[in-house]
Amino acid sequence: MNNIESLESEAAAGGNPHYQDLLKTRALDSLASTKTYVWRTTAAALAVSALVFAVAALVLVDCLYQITLPFSESQLPLMGANTAAGFLLATASLIVQCLVIGPRRLIKFFGKLLAVLLLLLAVATLMQDFMGSTSWLDAALGRLLSQPDLHLPIGLHPMVGIGFLFAGSALLLLDFRLGKEQYVAEYLAIFLLFLSAIPLLGYLYGVSAMTQMVYATSIPLLSALAFLLFGLALMMSRPRHRLMAIITRHAPGGQMLRRSLPQMLILLIALHWLADWGTRQGLYDRSSLPPLLTLVDSVLVLFIFWRAGGKVDLEYGARLQSAAELAEATALLISVSDNTNDPIFVKDSQGRLIFANPACLRRLGLSWDQAKNRRSREILPLTEDADRIDQDDIRIMNGGVSETLAQTVQLPEGIVTFQTTKSPWFSQQGQVMGVVGIATDISERKRAEDSLKQRELELERTIAHRTALLRELANHMETIREEEKRAIARELHDNMGASLTALSMHLEGVYKILPENEHWQNRQGQMQTLLSSLVATTRRIQTELRPNMLELFGLKAAIVEQLEDFGARTEILCKSSLPDEDITIDHRIEIAVYRMLQEILNNVSKHAHASQVEVILDIDEDRLALTVRDNGVGMSQERFENTSTHGLRGLNERATYLGGKVRFSAAKDKGTAVVIELPISVQVQNSDEQGQA
Repeated sequence: MNNIESLESEAAAGGNPHYQDLLKTRALDSLASTKTYVWRTTAAALAVSALVFAVAALVLVDCLYQITLPFSESQLPLMGANTAAGFLLATASLIVQCLVIGPRRLIKFFGKLLAVLLLLLAVATLMQDFMGSTSWLDAALGRLLSQPDLHLPIGLHPMVGIGFLFAGSALLLLDFRLGKEQYVAEYLAIFLLFLSAIPLLGYLYGVSAMTQMVYATSIPLLSALAFLLFGLALMMSRPRHRLMAIITRHAPGGQMLRRSLPQMLILLIALHWLADWGTRQGLYDRSSLPPLLTLVDSVLVLFIFWRAGGKVDLEYGARLQSAAELAEATALLISVSDNTNDPIFVKDSQGRLIFANPACLRRLGLSWDQAKNRRSREILPLTEDADRIDQDDIRIMNGGVSETLAQTVQLPEGIVTFQTTKSPWFSQQGQVMGVVGIATDISERKRAEDSLKQRELELERTIAHRTALLRELANHMETIREEEKRAIARELHDNMGASLTALSMHLEGVYKILPENEHWQNRQGQMQTLLSSLVATTRRIQTELRPNMLELFGLKAAIVEQLEDFGARTEILCKSSLPDEDITIDHRIEIAVYRMLQEILNNVSKHAHASQVEVILDIDEDRLALTVRDNGVGMSQERFENTSTHGLRGLNERATYLGGKVRFSAAKDKGTAVVIELPISVQVQNSDEQGQA
């Protein structure tokens, strides 16, 4: 007990904010249970009111149309028609004022109007009794029902009129409050219950004085029961008012009242009736009744209170255990929270800080009093950081799913990067109450990652720069190679060609002086064949080294010549589709296309085993596309991606350097297609630009 009181006093004093938050959670759970009892009590009030309304309507219909009821008046004395009309007004007013649908103000006004009519009926009843007339009110009700000649039972019992007076006043003042929690309607309803209990006990014990209540006639039993039920409905219709709130609360007092009070009342009435029945049957003298009732009441009160005390003890023991477990969990939570270097925080659904451990407060540079119930904009130095964090919190609460985020914020100590895990905070009813977060400082790791990324970027730039230099070197070597080929071709044409021509002329003279026998004639044929082969080989080498057709007549003629020569050498059928109009492109592009076609045809002759080759040249405004297709055995994708294949790699490198690209496609036994796309003009960046790219 002392532990609980110390914890509760500490929480109330604000010394233990962690325990205070846990107590708030328990209070919310208790409030949810109280809400359940509240709506159940209101529903019970409506059900009881509907029952009384139905009985009153049945009685009124019987009075008007003389229907046959399932019971006789000798068994259950009925209420009069005027009484039934009063209960109809009363129950209708209460039902209307308990409704929570439609236009509230209009419905409330209609309920108050019915209460006013009930008060008028009660006042008229008392005036009728005071004036000594018992017919004018019945006649007025008959005219109101459009049956002036209808014979109705004698009017209201005066005590019924007093009951309606209290009922109408309670309905009219149902939500009127005196002071802070004093509701007049509750006390009027209690008096109505007391008033109805007098004739009911009179009927129970057979005491006519109590049923008549100092008047000549008795109050009908049905009227007394209706007043009792209506008084209970009045009390239950407002379960949040002071007296009913004690019963509907989830607190131990409310639970004890709900469990013990009905049992105690029923047992008291039952035992008292049995004691009275014993005197009427002559089992014992009536003078023995008071001590017998005292004994019975004492035993009953002792039993009820003993039983209630046992239940309170059980609840108190459960509370002690719960408080001890809560204290242990709180101590563990405080120990973990206070001794960790990771900030831990809790925010409500409005973004206000309702919990922060010491590590979080140290990072913010604030005390708990300065940070409590503050929003992000009031805590963080930069507004953009606060707005970004609030947006993340709202997204997590709306999504209902935990997230791990990397958040960089400006704090008093500088810019800090946190890896924060945020989770929505749910109540037991599944409602989102806020967000819970645990943050870990990853600033050092973030700086290391940024440094690594910077180094990777610098390395990529260096590699790109070196690659650009290598491509420039390769292009330079290609240019030198073309110049060397041109020089060698020129030497072959100027020197070797001239020498072969002179040799041929000298041999013509030698042929004339040779003997005309068969031996020398055979030698002459061999020398002429060898010389022709040498000349043809020289011309082929010269053409491969220096495509004169390309320089003299352009790319189209060079392609046609190359295909004719290729077909003649390999006996492969060559087809071409070339533009009709003359084309004008950069000379380096022409050389590149010519050499790339030369390389592709060499690959076809060596590997494709093809019988047909098709070459297509397409040119638009700024691009050139050369397509070479064969019907050979094809190649696999791995062969295309093999960087050790110098021919394919050379095609890619040459096309990439000139700003173009090469595409390969092939399928087994379906041939190979090579598509080369190049710009018409050379678009080569220098090494510095490519390195920066």
